[in-house]
Amino acid sequence: MKIIRNYILKDFFTSLIFSFLFITLVMVLGNLVKLSDMVIRKGVSVIEAFKIFLFLTPYLISFILPLSLLLGTLLSLGRLASDNEIIALKVSGVSSLKILQFFIIVGIIFSLGLFILNDKIFPHFHYLYRKEAKNLKTKGIISFIEPGVFLENFGNFILHIEDVNGNKLKNIFIYMIQGGKLSEVTFAKVGEFIIEEKKLKMKLEDGFQDRINPKNPQEFYRLNFKVFFMELPITKRPEKVDKKPQDLTFREIKKKIKHLKSLGIEPKDLILNLHKRISLSFSPLIFVILGFGIALNLKPRTKSVNFGIAFFCAGFFYLFLILAETFSQLANLPAFIGMWFPN
Repeated sequence: MKIIRNYILKDFFTSLIFSFLFITLVMVLGNLVKLSDMVIRKGVSVIEAFKIFLFLTPYLISFILPLSLLLGTLLSLGRLASDNEIIALKVSGVSSLKILQFFIIVGIIFSLGLFILNDKIFPHFHYLYRKEAKNLKTKGIISFIEPGVFLENFGNFILHIEDVNGNKLKNIFIYMIQGGKLSEVTFAKVGEFIIEEKKLKMKLEDGFQDRINPKNPQEFYRLNFKVFFMELPITKRPEKVDKKPQDLTFREIKKKIKHLKSLGIEPKDLILNLHKRISLSFSPLIFVILGFGIALNLKPRTKSVNFGIAFFCAGFFYLFLILAETFSQLANLPAFIGMWFPN
């Protein structure tokens, strides 16, 4: 049995390494085109472009590894099936479930490894990538507005913006904190800002302002507006790039969630990101089981067909994940259900 196990796993890891190198090459070439454009057209130095590429590559592994495991499983078991070796193993008393056990163990090992990388390693490199990219964009000028981050540089206000393009803003949330608790929430679909001395001046459009009743936090008074102007005091200038959810370790995310909840703010983006990263960490196990089932239940195929099946399954999985994330944000679906359902 040991000989059979080693034979199957040797063939699998050979296919896995090939799949990993191939998919990495495809994704790297796509990013190299962008980096060469930065060097040639935008005047970025080769060293700076290489640093951005170096910091981005580890983060891409979180997407490359599950797809590589799926493709590696399809290629290795597809070859065994086409050579009738699976039938020979069954005749000799080795069932499909016994072979599946080998792959499940491999899937668990890779999932645990990816869990550690998603927690400790990838966030650090993603932060370095964003930091380097932002330094190139700002060229040393401090940028106050960072999308996707809860900004606490504005006195007793906390600012969260989903998208920034120049001085144009989209989906703006402004939380006012008084006495350690949330007292006012302002939301606008779009807006603009300018910075004058120690003030952030904002023009907000198409939104509302909720003022919470201090005697009964469950009650609030809503003011709808078409145009609204606000000024936020800049109490401290950020000396470093604020971390987005992708840049935080699991412990840092939990700490941030606890802090914001203590202020009465529901940090849905942070909660979704936490469950999404944990869910993706265990996608290698899901992809291995999926690849095993497809390889043994479909007729022998060429390698090109296996490539097509792998990319189709991965594309469907990630599309489903995006839809589940969107549905969780818009329909108040619990983050745990939304992010784990694709698995």
